[in-house]
Amino acid sequence: MKRKAFTLTEVMIAAIILVLLLTSLWRVFSSTQRNAKTVMENHAINDALDRTLIKITDDVREANSIDDEYPPLYEESDIAGLKTEDEKNQLKFIKVDYKFHIDPSTLDSNKVNYTANQVVYRLEKEVEPTATENSKWVMIREMTPLNENREPVTSGMTVYTVLSGIDECIFYRVKDPETSRSGNIFIKLRIGEKDKKYSNESIISIKERGAMPES
Repeated sequence: MKRKAFTLTEVMIAAIILVLLLTSLWRVFSSTQRNAKTVMENHAINDALDRTLIKITDDVREANSIDDEYPPLYEESDIAGLKTEDEKNQLKFIKVDYKFHIDPSTLDSNKVNYTANQVVYRLEKEVEPTATENSKWVMIREMTPLNENREPVTSGMTVYTVLSGIDECIFYRVKDPETSRSGNIFIKLRIGEKDKKYSNESIISIKERGAMPES
């Protein structure tokens, strides 16, 4: 008995079905790949933001003195209007490094058993000098040693980038002595535009504590 061969129409239909099947599989694969990439990117952003806030929190908690003007003190009604580009949008404090192996009673009257550093967190545009209004921000950490008169020694300054790709970052204090937030440092940090698919915004408060050693 002779086998019936496939007709051209049957071959074309089979080919079309195969193409549609492969196309569907490719779309599913591509979508899965894109979703996986998005999840990984979002995870990386979340991780970077969290690590940055933890770093700043540890720095502030270890600080001996927070500058009175950096960050400024605001009325609660003013907070919504604060901008990353404000000149005083900085966090500035002094950290003391004690030399516990040195007995201060053995030192001359003009000597101390510690060193002090001024630490500043500030923002600048990500692209210089061609930055545009829509450019993202970079968070910079500067640490400058202080001399015996507590004056910055700029030749010893160290500078490094803490975080890039920032859309908004605000440092501030709140004028409200009747609430627990009085005396706290607030940090608002956002990566991603608010009207886009993905945006991560965090607001934390850090209690000011610590004191400068006696002269």
